Amino acid sequence: MSQIKVLPENLINQIAAGEVLERPVSAVKELLENSIDAEAKKIDIYIRNGGKSEITISDDGLGIEKEDLEKSVLRHATSKLNSQKLTEIKTMGFRGEALSSIVSVSDFIMRSNSRDNTEGYEISISSGDLIHIKPVMQKKGTHVSVKNLFFSTPARLKFLKSENYESLLIKRLVKKFALINISTQFNLFIDKKRIINTSKFKHKTSKNIFYHRVSEILGSEFLENSIEIYQENKGIIVQGLLGIPTFNYSNTNNQFIFVNGRIVNDKNLNTILKVAYRDLMFHDRFPQLILKIECPFDWVDVNVHPMKNEVRFADKKFLDSFIIDSVKKTLERIGHRTNSLNSLKIEKKTSDNYEVQNNLTLKESINKIERTKDSIEDSVINEGNDLRSHPLGFAKTQFHENYIISETETGVIIVDQHAAHERIIYEKIKEDFYKENVKTQILLIPIVINIDPIISKNIGKRLNQFIRFGLKIENFGLNSLVVREIPAIISNCDIKKLVESLVHEMENEKDFKTLESQINKICSTMACHGSIRSGRELQIDEMNQLLREMEKTKFSGQCNHGRPTYVELDLNQIEKLFGRK
Repeated sequence: MSQIKVLPENLINQIAAGEVLERPVSAVKELLENSIDAEAKKIDIYIRNGGKSEITISDDGLGIEKEDLEKSVLRHATSKLNSQKLTEIKTMGFRGEALSSIVSVSDFIMRSNSRDNTEGYEISISSGDLIHIKPVMQKKGTHVSVKNLFFSTPARLKFLKSENYESLLIKRLVKKFALINISTQFNLFIDKKRIINTSKFKHKTSKNIFYHRVSEILGSEFLENSIEIYQENKGIIVQGLLGIPTFNYSNTNNQFIFVNGRIVNDKNLNTILKVAYRDLMFHDRFPQLILKIECPFDWVDVNVHPMKNEVRFADKKFLDSFIIDSVKKTLERIGHRTNSLNSLKIEKKTSDNYEVQNNLTLKESINKIERTKDSIEDSVINEGNDLRSHPLGFAKTQFHENYIISETETGVIIVDQHAAHERIIYEKIKEDFYKENVKTQILLIPIVINIDPIISKNIGKRLNQFIRFGLKIENFGLNSLVVREIPAIISNCDIKKLVESLVHEMENEKDFKTLESQINKICSTMACHGSIRSGRELQIDEMNQLLREMEKTKFSGQCNHGRPTYVELDLNQIEKLFGRK
């Protein structure tokens, strides 16, 4: 007796639905892609109970003809493949599985009208069974209602998370659609409350529309703390907005990546972007960005994942290299910029403290600036300098022997002297290293450092790698090293501590994953030991020299560990702190 049986159609559809529809947000994605493909200019989305009870999407797109209405919910039925080639896919949807999967696990109603009159047609299906097709009043476009999603597959329903979490996923998805489809208006309602409401644009340039949409979806802070990227090579275009390094996030949720207008969640691209920022932020932080990749349609395979979330590129090695290079080149234009949100945090916290505890600490610091202003003004005037020509202004005082107060044209800046100088030294060491232009200083009295004999034996043959950095270190007996030359730029550092740190890092070489990361690690250690230490008193001319170096050093807005090197308070914020505004 035969043991092999052909599964019934309804079970086949439910199994397929399990591949395409992981949770309510998957259904929303498929329906929104249909609306985008239908050239909709306005899309309304209504969600109840995280999408479990109801998902309703209404658009003003091209609509569906009466004779196609029933065909549209069949498996592998699609209007979006104009040829038999899967390498020429230009639409968001193309598999013909979305609607058939949704109707098999829900109560489904779709009304559509492809003409300019008010008469359309409605199809109703429950758990894959056709209920009716009938004429209805419907304006041009399509209205889809999905209720009781997964009611016929309770196992899937059981593994969904809370309604709030499912709603959050849908909100994140709609944000992504709104960011890439800037000519379409999106309205998202969750449990009758409007969560997203984007503008309908008229007579604006594409760039202005994009910036306005970013501000609507992600807030003006995203624009203020990002830089525009545009790079092109071999028909590949990479464009969008890159968050400055100190404007980072705890995970990749604020990385919005698109390929030919398609939303993708590609771990490889997330990793590549992490690599591009690697030298600029903490290892456990992630850059915030919007990256749009455009390439020939036959250069990318979008048919590698049931939910079309992942893509495969024809030349992954080239693309990875191009993205890293493009991001690094763009970030170099940031100069000394740092995250403006820190200033807002100070303003808010200080205002809160003033209201609750009447804490005047920051105000007293600002008063101190004012009290020391007459003692410094003459030296600034004598230099013949103009505040407008120096964005980081001129030093007024130092407090707690670590922070520099500088007056700018629009306010004041507080600089962490050690962090700022560390970045300056770091970039200089790296530049000299890559240009093979390291200036060294021979020590009149070589420094001998005692180390464990086992360590000495293990690292002895690798000491010559430091010569390229300007450090000449040799074995000296069985349990010692001798330092004979050091880079001139770090001549004032504690050489013994520096070498001990480098030896420790060589012991843990597993941390050096690539040659570049090894170079950066060594440069960073040298910079840390060679920079102005916390607790060192500086003269005004030394402070100003540091500010000028910051202005001309790339990435000086953050230290080697990703922390901001300064915080700026404009006059507006200061006046708010004192209750003047």
